[in-house]
Amino acid sequence: MARILLKFSEHIVSKPIVSEVILELEVPITIVTAQLNSKGGEVLAEVPEETLDKVVEAFRKKGVEVRLPKLIEVDKEKCINCGSCVALCPVEAITLIEDCSIVFNKEKCVGSTCSACVDACPARAIKSVKQNNHEVHSNRP
Repeated sequence: MARILLKFSEHIVSKPIVSEVILELEVPITIVTAQLNSKGGEVLAEVPEETLDKVVEAFRKKGVEVRLPKLIEVDKEKCINCGSCVALCPVEAITLIEDCSIVFNKEKCVGSTCSACVDACPARAIKSVKQNNHEVHSNRP
């Protein structure tokens, strides 16, 4: 699965665009997180890797800005296992295990849409990284 970040302007946020894309393309889209109001907002979604280009193109045709968010990565050499990042993670993607080391779960991470752990790390052991090498070619900004 590939993660995409959908940014909706206030002009289109009230339209059922995600539902339309799902029905038109017959592609499953999982909403990971969403923050929307009458002024616009963002939706972090997962789509099958093999349909990424056509899903991105469909959203862009409907006026949605699409980005591939970055994930977060922990540099084990720099990490001092202080736990500062654990408490701030809203999706529990970072945990402290029995031996007092940090475990990072990329499947749960919402990436650069959050990045609370990046700012919290006193050792600067956490950074944003690209989610994969897949490039989205359609109407690339």
